[in-house]
Amino acid sequence: MELWKSLLLNGAVKLFQRTELLDACISDISREGFEIHVMDCSKWDLESYHNDLASILQFPDYYGKNLDAFHDCLSDMAPEGRGMVLVFKNYDLFANKEPEVAYRLLDIVQTNAWRFLLEDIKLLAFVQSNDATIEFPRLGGMPAEWNNEEWLNVNRG
Repeated sequence: MELWKSLLLNGAVKLFQRTELLDACISDISREGFEIHVMDCSKWDLESYHNDLASILQFPDYYGKNLDAFHDCLSDMAPEGRGMVLVFKNYDLFANKEPEVAYRLLDIVQTNAWRFLLEDIKLLAFVQSNDATIEFPRLGGMPAEWNNEEWLNVNRG
């Protein structure tokens, strides 16, 4: 089974703690033809995260810098390959500062991932956290699950 299929099976948002597993997964899925967009969330706050999203995802100048605008612009994206992966590194640092916004951002990704499937576009989010206990409420009706290698708590230290 192709990696993207196994990853999307139970939701589009996958959690990672260990960066070597994240990097390996990014490498594997890029070989399957996915665009990779990496964001370091360690310095994100309410003022800066929209600027980073807009720059990395190349949103249009009219991007409104709010979560509704993020949803609209993300839903308009059309990757050139099989799909795209949004990689959020150090997401726990942002989630600790802005838990509701961090949750809603991932919820928007999950919602768009399911909608994109209707158009044969694949969207995934790899969320790297330094906190091995990070959890989010259901995203788009689906839980954010740990990747297969770190599924067991013991594998996350």
